[in-house]
Amino acid sequence: MSEDRLPEFLRPLFWDVDFDRLRIPGHERYIIERILELGDDAAVRWAWRTFGPENIAQAVRRSRAISPNTATLWSLILGIPRRSIRCFSKRFRITFNPF
Repeated sequence: MSEDRLPEFLRPLFWDVDFDRLRIPGHERYIIERILELGDDAAVRWAWRTFGPENIAQAVRRSRAISPNTATLWSLILGIPRRSIRCFSKRFRITFNPF
């Protein structure tokens, strides 16, 4: 297996893309977002070892793809101020109106 390919155990997280063509260089933020949002403990541990806390924090800050719940968890873990996370900005927030 090439160093830039994802481990096979992550395949279920990327059901909507061609997993065999997905590479770490160039897709870091996408991979981190998907793992933080949908991954289990093993996937998150792999991401932590592979990308490190700095890259994960950067992805959390810039992402519009992660949920507010995921962003809140990682802001607490990594000490990221909530105001610096893009998914919490008024521009990107989705308001829920049941009526």
